[in-house]
Amino acid sequence: MYTRLEPSHENVLGFEVEGTVSEDSFRDLLEEVRSAIDRYGAVRLLIRIRDWPTTENPTVGGRLRLAREQLPGIERYALVADEHALASLTSLADAFVDMDLRFFDLDQEDSAWAWAGASGPADEDPG
Repeated sequence: MYTRLEPSHENVLGFEVEGTVSEDSFRDLLEEVRSAIDRYGAVRLLIRIRDWPTTENPTVGGRLRLAREQLPGIERYALVADEHALASLTSLADAFVDMDLRFFDLDQEDSAWAWAGASGPADEDPG
């Protein structure tokens, strides 16, 4: 399941993902992002992950790769999660070779929003 987060605005979108995301929900999320790309030309995403499945989810890597392939207009991708999820996601980072991806702990969410929305160079640290 996913929900839209505030302070999403213009081309900076935030979503919270909890547990396992169904294929239908994933398609809905992709469509929402695709609509923003069509409107703004490019977007920046912040994804907060809670309740990461305790077993390996083989569809996650495939879905992340599909998102990258289907949505080339993603400029930055901030992933905010606990240590367990970050460790799992780090192993999937190869799915984002062409994307500016950065990982943040849950307590660094403000920094993640600042980085996702920063107008400077991608490697600039906002905080």
